[in-house]
Amino acid sequence: MSNVINTQSTPIPIIGSTIRQQLPNRRMSVNETISFARSDGNTVDYDATIGFDALFRPREIFLFGAKDGSDMYTALLDTAVALSVALQNGVSASSMARSLYRTSDGMPASIVGAALDLIAKYEVR
Repeated sequence: MSNVINTQSTPIPIIGSTIRQQLPNRRMSVNETISFARSDGNTVDYDATIGFDALFRPREIFLFGAKDGSDMYTALLDTAVALSVALQNGVSASSMARSLYRTSDGMPASIVGAALDLIAKYEVR
């Protein structure tokens, strides 16, 4: 794949295109519990595993804890895939986390925010 789009007059560089590097089959990971505040004010906990590349940069996340087949189970799977793709393409978890809604006490208001907060803990700043 080329990093330039050719038009009739001028080539236009593609901004932000990267080539995904496959992670090794065996890699460092950490497991933690993450929490977020539901709209009813209750706190919900789920389990997360972060996978790291050879330079100990977070590059993937797996989320667990919802009942198989439930809407939340699917939301956890999709959230993990979307965040992992973003991480593997160089998007910072801390920059994504700053863009999301939080409760008045600063707690993440969704599983996405809770996952990003966890990943951001492991980013080198």
